[in-house]
Amino acid sequence: MILVTGATGFIGSNLICHLAQKNIFPVAMFRHESNKNRVWKLFESQFKDAQELYKKITWRKADFRDLPSLDSAFKDISHVYHCAGYISLAHKDVEKLLEINEKGSAYLVDLCLLHSVKKIVYVSSIAALGSDPNISLIDEKTPWDKNTNKSPYVYSKYGGEMEVWRGMEEGLNAVIVNPSIVIGKDSPIEKILEKYHKGLRWATPGTNALVNIQDVILVMYELMHSEINGERFILVSENWKGKKLGEKLLKEGKFNRRVILIPKGFFYFLWAFEYLIQWLGIRKRFLTRAFISSQYEEKTIEGEKIKSFIDFEYTPIKKLLFD
Repeated sequence: MILVTGATGFIGSNLICHLAQKNIFPVAMFRHESNKNRVWKLFESQFKDAQELYKKITWRKADFRDLPSLDSAFKDISHVYHCAGYISLAHKDVEKLLEINEKGSAYLVDLCLLHSVKKIVYVSSIAALGSDPNISLIDEKTPWDKNTNKSPYVYSKYGGEMEVWRGMEEGLNAVIVNPSIVIGKDSPIEKILEKYHKGLRWATPGTNALVNIQDVILVMYELMHSEINGERFILVSENWKGKKLGEKLLKEGKFNRRVILIPKGFFYFLWAFEYLIQWLGIRKRFLTRAFISSQYEEKTIEGEKIKSFIDFEYTPIKKLLFD
C-alpha cells in the first residue's frame, strides 16, 4: 500500500486526487479530522462520482511528534510520499519547526527502514538548497554555506533532508524533490497574488521561483514509478523578480502598473521593534535577519535537471497567472 503523509495539506491533497485519477487509493495520514474537508472539496470539484471514490481512501491519524502513532500508520505500507511538514517563517516557531521537519523526518526514515519500504518520494523545499552568497545561480550542486545566517524554517528543512540522505546511506530507496513557491488553486501564495489583482502595490525586489502544483504532482508520481534513486530535483518553472511580477499582476487587474519597492530599512525597523516587544515579555518575535535578507536576494534557481531524467516540461507561469 501507498502512504501519503500530510494528506490534507496543499501538495498532499492534490497528490491524492491525482492518484485517484489513476485508480490508486492510498493510506492518507492526517492529524485533525476537520482538515480532511480539503481533500473532499477537491474530489467534489474533480469527480462526478466523488463520494464513491473518496470512500476508497484509508485514513490513519498520526502525529510526527508521536512515534507510536507514526508506527501504526505504517502497517502494510510499501511506498511513501512524504508531503507533511510545518511551514512558518516566524522565529517564535523554531522549536516546532525542528521537532516536526527535522526530528519527524528522522522518525519517518527509521520507520521506512524498519518496515522495509520499497521507495519514498520526499518533498523538501528550495529552502534546503545551498546558498553560497557568491553564487547567483543555484542548482542541485550548489554547496551549503555554513557561514550564512538562515531562518529556522531553512534549518529545519535542511535537517530533514539530511535525515533522508542518512536513510539512503543505510539502504533506503529514496528521491527528493525541492519545489519552489507552488502555485495553484487554494495554494498558500494564492491570497497574496490575488491582492495584486485587487491593486496591492508594495513589493520587495528579490527573486521569486515559481512552479505549478500539477507539475510537482506529476514529477512525484513519475519518480515513484521509475528506477531513479538517490537523486534530488529542484522544481522551478520560472524565476520572477518581485517588481516585475507585481507589475504584471497589476496590469492583469486593470490597475496602474507602478510598484512601490519596500526599503530593507523598513523591515529592520520592525525587526528591532519586535526585539523590544519580546524583551518586554509581550510576545515572541516573528522576523529574523535571514528572512529579511531573503526578500532582497536576486538569485536564479535552476530546475532543469529533472528534464534529463524523465519526459517532462514545465507549465508556463504566464498560463497560470495571466491568461
